[in-house]
Amino acid sequence: MRYIEEENLFEFGIIGPETDIYDRLHYHSLFAMLQEAACFDADHHGFGSDRMDELEACWLVLRMKVTMTRIPKWKDTIYIRTWSHGFQRVFFNRDFDIFDSEKNKIGEATSIWVIAHHGDHHPVRPQTIPGMEVYESLSPSERKVEKITPIKPDEGDFVPVLKKYADFSDIDRNMHVNNTRYIAWSLDALYKAKAPEFEIRELFINYSSEVKPEEEVCIYSTKKENSIQVDGFEVKTGRHVFSTEILC
Repeated sequence: MRYIEEENLFEFGIIGPETDIYDRLHYHSLFAMLQEAACFDADHHGFGSDRMDELEACWLVLRMKVTMTRIPKWKDTIYIRTWSHGFQRVFFNRDFDIFDSEKNKIGEATSIWVIAHHGDHHPVRPQTIPGMEVYESLSPSERKVEKITPIKPDEGDFVPVLKKYADFSDIDRNMHVNNTRYIAWSLDALYKAKAPEFEIRELFINYSSEVKPEEEVCIYSTKKENSIQVDGFEVKTGRHVFSTEILC
């Protein structure tokens, strides 16, 4: 990644492991790039990971939506611009624009975040953090991340299409499954339901609860009129983990 300060752009070169069997950028790889840009932008404004560590806090994403007009491929260069709209109550809005190597816009994204305690991950009121009060916003993003109604597997003829485990490679520095892994799991479920040459134009996800090391998640998929919905439930507790809606 390279930051071009004069244009406020983050440059990413797409490498092979970030792409699928058709050389297209995986959505979970794209989500990782978006969040890396978000992390560095937050750092530029004084509230990146180092500052959050000092506060014994962390950023957690609650919802995110990405819409693409074209999917970049292996060896392509893309650019990401991101900006925060500040916070209302405890929620932060952050938007992104995505550009190809010629700086043509090929996608956009929006997201909702909270600041949480390191230990229990309970939300922290931004007003309690010194210096954060200047980021209180009266005008949230005009881009919206829809709420997804989770399925109820015990009330229908639902059979899990996949089972996933919170193994070491899925766990991040916040000691839970990294949110990009839920995107990868959702694409695995989509692959089960559609031919692999599908091209995703829009994907949005709601995160309900975190998955801790060694927990098991059952994943269900539901075909809707113009999309496929994917839901994950932790096996032992039955709690809902995430819902993803994918439009191809």
